[in-house]
Amino acid sequence: MSRQAGVGALVALGVVLGALLIFAGLGQRYLWDDEAETALLAERVLRFGVPLAWDGASLVSQECGQDYDQNYVWRQTPWLPIYVAAASFKLFGVGTFAARLPFALLGLLSVPSMYLLARRVFDDWITAHLAAASLLFSVPFLLHVRQCRYYSLAIFASIWILYFFFSLRERPRLAAAGLALSLTMLLHTSQLLFFGAVAGLVLGSVVARFDRATLPWLAAALAAAVALNFPWLFGSDLGGKSGNLLSLNSAATYLTSLLWYVTRIEVYAFSAVLLVTALIVVAAMKWARIDFAAPETRAGLFLVVFTVAHVLVVALVPFVFFRYALTLLPVLALLQARIVRFIAQGSRALAVAVLLLALLIDRGDLVFAGRLTVTLYKYADEIVHHVPGPIEGMVTYLRGAARPGDRVFISYGDLPLRFYTKLEVRGGQGCQSLAGWPPPEWAVVRFFFRFRPAAPGATEDAGRTIQFLRSEVTESHYRRIDLPVIDTIWENIPEPDRLVFRVPSNRARVTLYQRIRP
Repeated sequence: MSRQAGVGALVALGVVLGALLIFAGLGQRYLWDDEAETALLAERVLRFGVPLAWDGASLVSQECGQDYDQNYVWRQTPWLPIYVAAASFKLFGVGTFAARLPFALLGLLSVPSMYLLARRVFDDWITAHLAAASLLFSVPFLLHVRQCRYYSLAIFASIWILYFFFSLRERPRLAAAGLALSLTMLLHTSQLLFFGAVAGLVLGSVVARFDRATLPWLAAALAAAVALNFPWLFGSDLGGKSGNLLSLNSAATYLTSLLWYVTRIEVYAFSAVLLVTALIVVAAMKWARIDFAAPETRAGLFLVVFTVAHVLVVALVPFVFFRYALTLLPVLALLQARIVRFIAQGSRALAVAVLLLALLIDRGDLVFAGRLTVTLYKYADEIVHHVPGPIEGMVTYLRGAARPGDRVFISYGDLPLRFYTKLEVRGGQGCQSLAGWPPPEWAVVRFFFRFRPAAPGATEDAGRTIQFLRSEVTESHYRRIDLPVIDTIWENIPEPDRLVFRVPSNRARVTLYQRIRP
């Protein structure tokens, strides 16, 4: 077999493994709150052509009404993920699997795209395979691309942003156009990640001292992306949303957020301690020599600076989630592949050991719990052996026991109920008025109530909600029903340090309250 055929076979094998890891059990676990938000808005797109928070019967909001304008047009998040989900619903019908399908496909396409990116940056097929494998076997990558959310769009866009950036020297016009298009895709996916990527491109190109002839083309691509999308940025109330978030920040909060991202990246995405230590050992033993003037060394420096700049930007948001570091997964996969390839020049055995430790060992368990576990095994066990979550438990029970037209109040988690049951649901974080609303036939009091409210009026609404529960949901009017599912926070949130790999059995179960009918 020729080298070209062998390379093609390895890429095809990666796609097959990716399909197994990404699509297995894709529709089993029910959509959680953020996914249900995207899916509900996608349904509205099919009906009205634009994402509306209010359809005349049901409200979609997690920001106390601040996530839509006076006409109920959605403005909290970009629309591209919503339209992607709507297209899938149009083709395959409305459902859990259809909601996640296009995002899973983009996640799968990211694997061969990662190979192409690495070939472009380092011009080495072994490094390219290592980079593709580093992304494919990254559990944070797998967890996020299985979601009906913007995550896989952001990862895919970031790969091609880097690809066209590193192509500016050879084909400047075409690469600049591709870069502007990829940046536009990211902008309509996540504004925060867009600005993080722009900061990374600018600072990285300056520090790494790339060819000055490419800088005008980079500036043209950035200017085109901003100019073409400025009307949308203006209409999305970017300034107002940013002001609300930044008002919650402080120097101490910012430093805490920076530390959070550094530790989570170290534990779940890129073990700098392990990789840099091995790199120093190889260099110190003179098994291999680092050429600081080589293009690949400058490319590696660019990737490091890109990562730092991106983290400095996303840490400005006072809420810390690993999703805000998603565009760094391809960057870190490139860095890891290049370092392992360099180590292999001095010691193949050490390179294999470092790669296996970086890809397979759950450093979160090792650091925080003192256990030696394989994170990919835990991921595979979760997607193969389905455990019903609280949303599935509530939806299943209400589908069998609730009557058409019944009203449901829930303290948190209204959006999945709105998507799956089509009952009249109130509660959650939309701050929908309860004045004049008849006593609901069903009530759900979750142990998790509210997440650090940022929207105006959210704190007051929390007080009204508590008062409503105390005055209306009483033992004399409602009977208690304990469901056989554990009440977990954000049951399918793709954060890599979540506890959903297997739900602790010592937590309280989900409790419904059914109004005693005359």
